[in-house]
Amino acid sequence: MTPVLQLRPFELEEAGVVAPWFVAPGLAVPPGAAGRTWAARMLADPRIVARTARADEQRVGFVRLDIGPDRIAELTLVVAPELRRQGLGRSILAAITLEARSRSVRRLRAAVDPANRGALGFFLANGFRRRGQSGGTLHLERSLRLAGSQEPLEIEV
Repeated sequence: MTPVLQLRPFELEEAGVVAPWFVAPGLAVPPGAAGRTWAARMLADPRIVARTARADEQRVGFVRLDIGPDRIAELTLVVAPELRRQGLGRSILAAITLEARSRSVRRLRAAVDPANRGALGFFLANGFRRRGQSGGTLHLERSLRLAGSQEPLEIEV
């Protein structure tokens, strides 16, 4: 039987569990003082939605939406290293997409280091498209269809 995945609000005391999962090219907790307070600063920002993914009460992932005034959300999604490549990322993405839609988010945006082949493959396989590159980071986006709306119009520029 497959465990039920739940997204729960991220809590400050989970920072020590989640921070070590940020080990991949382009993915890290900030160094120094900023790294010691990253979770508290994130929780204090009303634009940020942070969730811990759990399966059978075990923490298995972390996801964050930083929702801008344009209703475009920067997405960070990470699965515990020992649990990667088992479909958890896809389940977490599906769950946070529902929450994003309920918050009227129009588009998800992910910044990926090109050396992080796992993340790049994951996002491309899950409907994200390349939207450019800057500073050695690939920018990927996925439009969201809001409940009761027509499919979003995509215009290539």
